[in-house]
Amino acid sequence: MHKPPKVRVQISGKGSQILKLRSLSGDITRRVPDTLTASTWSIQLDPDEVELALPKGADVRVMEVRPSEITLALDSVARKDVRIVSLVTVTPDSGQVLHGGLSMTPTTVRLVGPEKSLARIDSVTTVPMEITSVSGEFTRYVPIDTMPLGIVRLSPKQVTVTGDMGRTAERSFAGIPVETGAGAITSFIVTPARVSVAVRGPEERVQALTRDSLRVVAHITGTSGGSARITVIAPRGITARAIPDSVTLRRRGKPATRRG
Repeated sequence: MHKPPKVRVQISGKGSQILKLRSLSGDITRRVPDTLTASTWSIQLDPDEVELALPKGADVRVMEVRPSEITLALDSVARKDVRIVSLVTVTPDSGQVLHGGLSMTPTTVRLVGPEKSLARIDSVTTVPMEITSVSGEFTRYVPIDTMPLGIVRLSPKQVTVTGDMGRTAERSFAGIPVETGAGAITSFIVTPARVSVAVRGPEERVQALTRDSLRVVAHITGTSGGSARITVIAPRGITARAIPDSVTLRRRGKPATRRG
């Protein structure tokens, strides 16, 4: 930005008060709006605003400011939208769990500044924040960390983080069949063929689960059988484990051929 012009102020008051201000020089400070992208910026100068900047106890009135409007020529700027990385963490109290993770809005921010400065910025972060001692639905307003940005301006300056903290529950389902993920296992004899599944998660989601909500998948890596690790596919937000966590596979024999 180019050096702003000087302005003159006409004041009215007692002679002794005016004499004290004859050699007074000061600054009128304005902050460039974060959303401004034009190459010029016009400022209205109000006498009341100048009067507030006078020394405390000065018994004078500001009658006029000349010029009453100035236009500043700004350095050329560019705009760039980048993603926001959240540094917000949640520590649940004992017996509680965060439902579905944290949500953040917005997820991108607009940067305004010199093109060379913007080229070095791929993302911004929130300030680090730990959320504790919450229950039910909650909202936090988290500032974006502007320290690394230098002269680059951004909009908006904060994000809204929301979540839902609820009670946890556990259940167990017995006799869930072991499969391949694409269907029943037909080439091997599986031992055990059915396993138990322990689930844990938000209380209302756990209570809504049925046997059909869970699938136990064996990870078969060879063709001759042996031991295979099994995992459980469960709805989002549910933690599930199989008991036992592995099965034994034995290759089925080929049926005997009849002789005529």
